[in-house]
Amino acid sequence: MTTWDDLNARARGLATRLLGRPVFEMMSRCADLPAIAAELERRGYVLEESARTSPAGLELAARRMVAARFRTLGRWAGGRAPLLAVLFLDEDRRSIATLMRGAAQRAPAEVRLSGLVPTPALPERALEELARQPATGPVAVLLNAWRHPLADRLVPVATSPEPDLLRIETTLGATFARLALDGAHKAGRGGMLVGHVQQVIDVENAYAALVLAEEKEVRASDYWLAGGRRIPLDLFARAITTHDPVRAGKVLATGFAGTRLGSVFAAVDQAAGGVERAVLAAWIADLVLAARTAPLSPAPLLAYALRLRAEALDIRWLVWGISLGAPSALLSEGLVTDR
Repeated sequence: MTTWDDLNARARGLATRLLGRPVFEMMSRCADLPAIAAELERRGYVLEESARTSPAGLELAARRMVAARFRTLGRWAGGRAPLLAVLFLDEDRRSIATLMRGAAQRAPAEVRLSGLVPTPALPERALEELARQPATGPVAVLLNAWRHPLADRLVPVATSPEPDLLRIETTLGATFARLALDGAHKAGRGGMLVGHVQQVIDVENAYAALVLAEEKEVRASDYWLAGGRRIPLDLFARAITTHDPVRAGKVLATGFAGTRLGSVFAAVDQAAGGVERAVLAAWIADLVLAARTAPLSPAPLLAYALRLRAEALDIRWLVWGISLGAPSALLSEGLVTDR
């Protein structure tokens, strides 16, 4: 059985350096990007001079800070590094999916990098190289050449003449599910880390169902990921056949009944900042509670990892919102960080 006491203690210590809701609330009222830059520098962020007036530059500073903190956790993990890799693998899955979407849309490299979190397997330079690729195929080929574990089976679906982005994400998700569940089981069969991975799978199935609910004809089994607990194939298929994302959300909410995620999916059309931000906020709240009730479990570590992701996303939310002139009330309402 894996012990987490020392890693949890260090995660709690690092958590005291997170910006927190009051700081983000104050930043949401900043007049411009230089004001946000000054606040970030005051709290330990290292900014290049050119970043002070650039949303992309401020985002880069956030990515670097998160990457540095992940590296710190990795050094402290010692022999448990393969288990910590479960968290990094989830970030890589999210990054690769975003890069694939950006490549398919021919988006500028800095747009593709927005919101990504560097990890040991995909550090900043690797993400930048992937963001420069002209199409989904070269992204997959490059990942395969680097022997990234999530590249398995990705090349055939990404190099087709008309790549299906959802099928690419399903392929990524299936590989992640297999590897992450295997890694989590090493920490103790049926433990909290296993449950965390299963929830990642359930949430990804829910997101896919919301997208597919807008399609006319689709075979549910082609896009459903096995390995979760709350969104079985029949529920997934029922959500899709509503042909309406709002009604699909209510069907999915029954799978998450009794949880904060159930409330989020029951009201997908009311999620400030989008359903993914609302899901992350609810997930963090559950883990913070679990960290209090089960302090010797990996809950404190998992909560810290997701709060790190939230910090990077909230910085992105604010810098782009302020650069576009969004009202401070809207920016505050859409924050993920809640404490």
